[in-house]
Amino acid sequence: MSNNGFGKAMGENQNKDVKKEDKAAINDSFTAQKKKPSSKKRRKPIKPDGFKEFEALAKEIIEADGASYYEWLHEKHQGIILNFNVSNQKQITDVAKKGE
Repeated sequence: MSNNGFGKAMGENQNKDVKKEDKAAINDSFTAQKKKPSSKKRRKPIKPDGFKEFEALAKEIIEADGASYYEWLHEKHQGIILNFNVSNQKQITDVAKKGE
């Protein structure tokens, strides 16, 4: 290789390109490690046949009475959780103690 300025500049530019490629390869391997495996994807639950129709009818009935369907649904969810909590209070207490 010649010792002129052009040859020196070309060599430096080639080194920069190699360094950029190395960084890109490192970044690609790092992001590949961070990605979650596709086998652990959460699948959307399948609703039973006729679910949407019954949901729509229930919503119409509840709202015809002047109540909010989503408030009613929220109250049902709270009832399930509260009943579960009361019936499993000992287990919940044990789990909470282990977490401390």
